Amino acid sequence: MMPCRTLRHQHFFALHVVIAAIALAGCGSPAPAHHPECAVAGACPSSSRGVAPSGFTNNTGWSPGGTGCCDICSAAGTRKVNCFDAATCGHKTGDDDWDFLVLDQIWLPQLCRALAHGHDPTLTHLPGAVCRADATRRSSLSIHGLWPNYVGGYPQCCRHISLPQKLPLEVLTKAREEWVDPTHAAATPGKDDECAFCSMWAHETMKHGTCFAMDMIGYFKAALGLLERLQEYTRAANELLANASQVAVKTNDLIHIFAPRRVQILCDDQDANNSKSAGVFLELRTCWNRTANQQGDSDLVWIDCPGKPVGTPCPELLIAVSDVTTAQDVYVI
Repeated sequence: MMPCRTLRHQHFFALHVVIAAIALAGCGSPAPAHHPECAVAGACPSSSRGVAPSGFTNNTGWSPGGTGCCDICSAAGTRKVNCFDAATCGHKTGDDDWDFLVLDQIWLPQLCRALAHGHDPTLTHLPGAVCRADATRRSSLSIHGLWPNYVGGYPQCCRHISLPQKLPLEVLTKAREEWVDPTHAAATPGKDDECAFCSMWAHETMKHGTCFAMDMIGYFKAALGLLERLQEYTRAANELLANASQVAVKTNDLIHIFAPRRVQILCDDQDANNSKSAGVFLELRTCWNRTANQQGDSDLVWIDCPGKPVGTPCPELLIAVSDVTTAQDVYVI
């Protein structure tokens, strides 16, 4: 049987040939799914889909009737190429022409606090979504997404993909541990994630994954592989951020964990506990570039993050919500 091609197509293949090969190999095919119990009122309407100023969105979840994930890329106004500097990305097409990747890790306690206080920094949840006590976890850093970027912009929704798709058990198991959506209950071992699948996972795959990989398997393998390469750095960051729930720490102390590479440290600018000197930590980003023979995450090179980040950089000091809390004010500066 032809091996699965789960990563981006090579330039010498015609795209339709690669897609045909995937179909013949049975890779990345939509999972048979019909889960009417997963459909939530207000999700994925036929029109007027978008993101509110709070970050909550109805452009998410299962389609009406539970026949599959909402196609977030069919929303009005979605542009394949989003360029803010014509000199650096005005020529881009969105066809496998990204300049670098961003691996974003979000601090789950702050995500839970933000949701409880009425805003969603991930832009992936329905209004009213909150973290659940029976989630896989609500602590530590977790993957938010792996995002192809341009210098001065980004591609999105580069091609159509139908979700959910079947993931190999080892990929699914690892994703449940490291790519957590705490607004859903922990999955039952041996079963698909069903309702949770069409929330953050589907959003990230449709919006960003389609600009990097040929299917969800390739996208998830790459993101999880990069996270594994950062294992020791992430462990040290989690320890520092746990201490930051007791007293403010220097933002540079977090930056130095990842030295000599330059990372991006972002704070939640909507949190009421921000001050001029101390910001409320939200997420950290590492950046990666491809090699000429890129086949998997091991062929991606860790680089300094270029340019200015989208979001609010943390000031000199940062504070973090406690691992054991989802909503209360627990900061000590």
